[in-house]
Amino acid sequence: MTDDALRLAIIGCGAVAKRHLLALAELRDRGLGGIAVTALCDTRDAAARGLAREAEARLGARPVIYTDHRELLRRGAIDAVDICLPHGLHHGTAIAWLETGVHVLCEKPLGITIRAGRRMAEVADRTGRVLATAVPYRRLIGQRTARWILRESGLIGAPLTFFHQYTRAPRSQPAGPAVPSAPTWRRERLMSGGGPVMDSGFHYCDSIRYLLGDVEKVYAELREVGAGSPRTLAETREDTAFVTLTFKNGVVGMWSWSMAAPGAPLGNVVFYGSEGSLHDTSQPGPSIFHLFWRNPGSGLIESGEVTRRDGTTRALEDLERLYLDRLGEEERETLFPRGTMDGFAIEIWDFAEAIRGRRAKPEVDGWEGLQALAICEAAYESAYTGEAVRVDAILSGERRAYQQRIDEHWDLG
Repeated sequence: MTDDALRLAIIGCGAVAKRHLLALAELRDRGLGGIAVTALCDTRDAAARGLAREAEARLGARPVIYTDHRELLRRGAIDAVDICLPHGLHHGTAIAWLETGVHVLCEKPLGITIRAGRRMAEVADRTGRVLATAVPYRRLIGQRTARWILRESGLIGAPLTFFHQYTRAPRSQPAGPAVPSAPTWRRERLMSGGGPVMDSGFHYCDSIRYLLGDVEKVYAELREVGAGSPRTLAETREDTAFVTLTFKNGVVGMWSWSMAAPGAPLGNVVFYGSEGSLHDTSQPGPSIFHLFWRNPGSGLIESGEVTRRDGTTRALEDLERLYLDRLGEEERETLFPRGTMDGFAIEIWDFAEAIRGRRAKPEVDGWEGLQALAICEAAYESAYTGEAVRVDAILSGERRAYQQRIDEHWDLG
């Protein structure tokens, strides 16, 4: 570790923390050092020790382990923290560190409710610290190129609408305990904030806004069908969603999916413009949460196709090369430092560069993360009340019937 390296603590040592660790190794391997993981914190000592061994093997140094982040606050000399905790713990942990002058990278969703996320962003502004929201998928070459296709290239004309559909059968549960200990918090609304619309759906909501602009209103029907009969959001968490998104630029689209629909699977992700379409053809099928997804660890490489009004087609792979060729050297290095295509590595490097003052702010700061959260919450508010909901009314706090009980639980008013 060099004397000027950013001292980073990872708080929460589950699966996503390991993915962040792999991203740090990717940065180091590409000559982008200057970030040292000096501490790990998790109430589960075994999880922290396992991640510490991984850090030592991949980064060459063993971090100090803590089982309480408040002890780390008191004793650790830290420049930045990477929060990889359950959703309900994001705001309290982030605010505590921001108040002590430490920069924060926070896993999605930014906060468990709008009030939680807003407090995080306000404290970051007041303290002058960097607050970044961890959203790697908009940084992938597939989504960067899709945005260029939709908003700049003119290849399919002006965006008009989209149809994003996906279904799969419920996955069988292994024999033994009904739910392993690690994911149980995801099933509790007061800790998770909701189901897939809030969890992986946060990535989708960030991406769809990145690709097409601000959402004006949302109408949603959310159901749980896995038990054999439809149940509403008032009764349980969703495994099936039908969400209509109306954008301020006039685009209207449908995001619909089910994780519990027995029988024939379905996967179709298409954007339509005035002169053609953009189709996600990734194999074995498009992700309904992570559009045009590249996953280096699994060997998954995104694919897609533009089809023009005259029937001519162009492969996404070719358009990615065209997009990269059109970037200036400085912009290309900003978006894909040293050529990495790992979205997690890019988001961490972006965070570090903002801390160093080389960027005015991270690409997705607290306020930007709040915008994506508002789309998620608008879907829940709509399903909960049976009404179409304006996203601005969610951001302002005018509409919060769904969030109210969660806010009260966390003493957010």
